[in-house]
Amino acid sequence: MKEISKPEKKTYYYIKNPAGDILQEGWVNPNQVLSTPDANTIYYSDNKLDVIPHMEADLGPQTAFNDQLTLDEETGVYSWGRGFTDLDTFFVFAMPSVAEPLSRALYSVVNPGQEGLYARVYHHPDPEEYSLMEFRRKDVVPIALGADPTPLADALAITVEDGALTQEEVNNITGAISTYAGQEINLVDFIPVSWADKQIDEQTAIDLGYNI
Repeated sequence: MKEISKPEKKTYYYIKNPAGDILQEGWVNPNQVLSTPDANTIYYSDNKLDVIPHMEADLGPQTAFNDQLTLDEETGVYSWGRGFTDLDTFFVFAMPSVAEPLSRALYSVVNPGQEGLYARVYHHPDPEEYSLMEFRRKDVVPIALGADPTPLADALAITVEDGALTQEEVNNITGAISTYAGQEINLVDFIPVSWADKQIDEQTAIDLGYNI
């Protein structure tokens, strides 16, 4: 058996069987053990960014960092999506001028100097309506050492101007970048309490006209 045995740090893994038709992703916490048959291929690292390229080789490019391995049970085809528990997914309203820059700013915290989205962004057919950012309850933000909080501060500045956030709330969010550099924090801890009423589930988003 191949093992990841009691790693010192939380360790991400991606496993596939020899036929490539059974795939698995996840993580092992310190003092846990994961075993898989010798015939399987396993990729692992304490940095999720090291594992993603191996998954992309089989699934194609991610749309966003928080995309998850997803199985279409009818076709048996794996792809990037919402994972295996749709109830874990929620959406947050943001102004169209804020949503994508904020998603990109979060990605820059995870992977400095690289372009990408942390979360998928959906725009409403009516451009006057809010956009949505797609998150999951178990999303984490692995803050890179040396991550620059400036793009995040810039993306959130407009939320202060329109009254969606206070400057103190923005300062708390951007301050976390320096405080927790080199660590993972839960994405839900990044979402201010004042945005609690800006969160909806998938069915509500669809009912409101978003093409989710």
